[in-house]
Amino acid sequence: MPEVKYSFFNWGPFLFKSTISDEFQKLILSEGAKVRGKESESYVSRLAGHLKEEYKLPAARIMEQLKHYLEAYCIGYNRWRGDGGMKPNASLLSLWINYMKAGDFNPPHDHSGDLSFVIFPKIPKELIEENKNFTGTLQGPGGISFIWGDTVGHMAISMVHQMPAEKDIFIFPAGLKHWVFPFRSNVTRISVSGNILFEGQDSRVNYFEGGTKDGG
Repeated sequence: MPEVKYSFFNWGPFLFKSTISDEFQKLILSEGAKVRGKESESYVSRLAGHLKEEYKLPAARIMEQLKHYLEAYCIGYNRWRGDGGMKPNASLLSLWINYMKAGDFNPPHDHSGDLSFVIFPKIPKELIEENKNFTGTLQGPGGISFIWGDTVGHMAISMVHQMPAEKDIFIFPAGLKHWVFPFRSNVTRISVSGNILFEGQDSRVNYFEGGTKDGG
């Protein structure tokens, strides 16, 4: 058989996953405790999720830690794309914490800005067990799914399903649709989400083709 030379294309959105430090985890939980229960900080009316507890977080201390992961995202993206087009000169557009309980969920939605992220500082062991025992075909209870473009059958990857582990962080183009599945366990899972705007560059052309920005 003759040698066949070929090339391929890195196609679609760049979805980044990492693990935050213990220090960052403690900071998030501490900052969340300061705003939890304060009606003046409620974010429920501004978000797509069907959750009863979502609160605005102060940005400064979170951004000090988050910037390291944004820098890593940019490095990974530039390697994936093959150029140096993305630079981490970014600012936070919005930042909020979610206290997700049994029956809560996030329907398919996207975000505003250029990049978005979600961090999972607390995942109770009961939820992990519930997910392990799930026997359905898609991501189980408490899972998060990302979808890009129209489905093209089994010959392409258009969806990514993940059951987050504690301290996971996902960074992704703000226009990438995603949703979070409900769970039944009588526990509270904590996550933090936010939207990023890049300064001085048309970054959304660099990392994502297509998609509209709608609602945080």
